[in-house]
Amino acid sequence: MPDLIDADHITRTIDRAFTAPVLPTHTELKEVEAALRRHIHTLLPVVAAQTARMSPTGKDWAMRRFTLARARAVLLDGPGAGLRSAAEHVDSLAHVCRALLGQCL
Repeated sequence: MPDLIDADHITRTIDRAFTAPVLPTHTELKEVEAALRRHIHTLLPVVAAQTARMSPTGKDWAMRRFTLARARAVLLDGPGAGLRSAAEHVDSLAHVCRALLGQCL
C-alpha cells in the first residue's frame, strides 16, 4: 500500500460514520462527509492503478471494477435536503470507502 494512505486515519473516519447512536447534526454529517470524500479521492487512483495491472478475466478484477464504479457513483450523489438522507449518504460513502481501503491493503 502506498505510503500516502493512512489506513488508521481512514478507518477511524469510517468508524465515526458507522457508530453514531442517533442521527448526528448536519454539521457533524458535513464533517464526516467531507473527510470520507477526501479519503475516497485518495483511494480511487490507487485501486484503479492496481486494477489496471490485473488480468481482466478474474473475479477480483470484476469486483474491483464494480467498487470503482460504485465509488464514482456515490461521489456524484449529494446528502439531500434532510437529516435522514444526509445520514444515509454518509453511510454509503463509508461503505464505499471501506471497500476501497480493503482493496488497497
